[in-house]
Amino acid sequence: MITHVALPIPVRKTFSYLVPNTWVPFVKPFLRVKVPFKNREAVGFVVGIEEGCDKGLKEIQEVIDNFPPLDKKALQLAEWASRYYIASQGLVLGYALPPGLPIEQYLKIKVLAEIEPSGLDNLPLRKAYRLFGRDVVYKHYSNGLLRYYDTFTNKDFIPCSHEDVSDRGGKTLFLGNTNDRLQYYIIKIAQCLEEGKNVLMFVSNHHTIGQFCFDRLTEAFPGKVIRYGVSVTSKKRMETYFRARNKGGQIILGSRSCLFLSVLRNGLIIVERPEEDDYRNEAGFRFNAVNLAIKRAEIENVPIILGSASPPLDVYKRAVDGEINVIEKVYTIKKQPAEIIIEKGISTLGALPDELKSLLLQAVERNEKVAIYTPRKDYSSRIRCLDCKGLFLCQVCEGSLSYQKQRDALSCASCGKKFPYEECCRQCGSRLIQFSNVGVEYLEQTLGEAFPGVTIISAIGESLYENKEAFTKLSSREPVFVIGTQALAKPYGVKVDKLVMIEWEELQRIGGYRAMEKMFHILSSLVDVLEPDEIYAVMVRKKRVDLKGFFEIKTFYIGELEKRKNAQFPPFVRIFLLELEKENEVVGLRLVEKIKAAASEQGIIQHITGPLVQKRKKYRWRMIIRGNEEQLHDFLATVSIFPGVRVEADPVNI
Repeated sequence: MITHVALPIPVRKTFSYLVPNTWVPFVKPFLRVKVPFKNREAVGFVVGIEEGCDKGLKEIQEVIDNFPPLDKKALQLAEWASRYYIASQGLVLGYALPPGLPIEQYLKIKVLAEIEPSGLDNLPLRKAYRLFGRDVVYKHYSNGLLRYYDTFTNKDFIPCSHEDVSDRGGKTLFLGNTNDRLQYYIIKIAQCLEEGKNVLMFVSNHHTIGQFCFDRLTEAFPGKVIRYGVSVTSKKRMETYFRARNKGGQIILGSRSCLFLSVLRNGLIIVERPEEDDYRNEAGFRFNAVNLAIKRAEIENVPIILGSASPPLDVYKRAVDGEINVIEKVYTIKKQPAEIIIEKGISTLGALPDELKSLLLQAVERNEKVAIYTPRKDYSSRIRCLDCKGLFLCQVCEGSLSYQKQRDALSCASCGKKFPYEECCRQCGSRLIQFSNVGVEYLEQTLGEAFPGVTIISAIGESLYENKEAFTKLSSREPVFVIGTQALAKPYGVKVDKLVMIEWEELQRIGGYRAMEKMFHILSSLVDVLEPDEIYAVMVRKKRVDLKGFFEIKTFYIGELEKRKNAQFPPFVRIFLLELEKENEVVGLRLVEKIKAAASEQGIIQHITGPLVQKRKKYRWRMIIRGNEEQLHDFLATVSIFPGVRVEADPVNI
């Protein structure tokens, strides 16, 4: 017997192995098997079986499962995701059931008849494998002489069944603030729990949004909320894994890692704040969890609720097209936003604008809490020598360097490399250095010097969880400045008197085609979570945007959709990025021509823009393909197997 195995690597091909006689009775489609691969062991999924014997093939080492660990609907979702995101089947299946999921660790054996060897009854499965061998245990299992049960629910570990528990599916977009969304969720969840159904709820972040939702839902449904993901221990995660597939009447709360989780009697899917970038998986299998959650709801025929104050543009378009039902709970800001216009961007060579200092001084005198947003986290993200006018660039990839004052180091945003800061220009040796495009670190230091004694808390990705206790202990009797990036919109429950956005308009430059949408999401999320009484935007005159236009939700969405339609950008077409990198320019150009030839052959050359060539340490070519995925799929699947070519579906930084 020969089996074809999909490995969790970014290669769109399967690998063939010979099945030893010991394992022939147990090999089935979509079981996991351990195989040799490039001088190491790898775990892959059986995706094909054929009769025959090829002695030139390596043998599989062992069969890991008795039955497919992913249920039929999860496999259906994985198949769709592989095609939609031009990802290898093995990469998707490997994400759906990661190798670090210790299922066997929590299984025991229940003997149903007298068998040899004796002593298997109630024995941990791993121990039974070790003492008697997998093949012996598998044989008795296949003959119906024993079963497995998990140590959390004491239920049989069998393939998860999908009974239809909903009369019909359906998609709902709930537009409203945090409290209104939670109240709506609670009403819908209560209906499911009363009927013994489970609810699967997605959050983008475990420690902030996830904890807030866990606390609120636990208060409403004591003992009914279980968590799945990195926020809990491995043992707790496995308890949720088994409870989700064996029991009803629960709320399973997690992030994108829940996408393929088997859920018994799944009655509802909820996605809180689908606009969050944290729903995007950027390593290995690249995808947007919101799209997969919507597709899962369609496959399982269960209703899905997308709750947000500012949904993604593609979700809003579905609502406009009638695909999604909309419930809108109107909320208004307490006071019209104000603008503080400055002539130049804030840098370390200048001072904070007088109007901003007066505003903050007034807040201190009133013992107010002020949230200060800036799009950058480092002390400075643009460093320039004032003598030779040269920029500080990365020694590895020549990308722009930023200065991290806390670490006294330079960091490259492009390749991630870090270097010690030498306080002088590497090109001319001058010590006259200008720091501009300042961020959280600079504001934290400068405001600390200007307002000694005022509590200052930073809110960026790295510090948000560390400062969790500080957020919960904010006193209303003393002034506080909370300075951060868009992470300011994550600590639910923190309320402020004033929201100040410094150089928020810079997102126009760094946000690509999604710039205006990104600005809208950040502003809406900050207002939604922080509930400020007053809003101020500190903007450079030449880059000023109309702040009020971002508070007219329908007008903003319709206008942005019209711009995207005219420019042929998502959500009206899909974008795919082709990227290849070679040390040798001639080799790279040869591959570029091969890609163009494939495009011409399939009649889609007109859909390609580029290539754009960059020369750093290596040559890099980037091409953008726009169009319908069905029209482009065969071409993208073809070029994705070319050595050195990476295909990214729906890139955000274009």
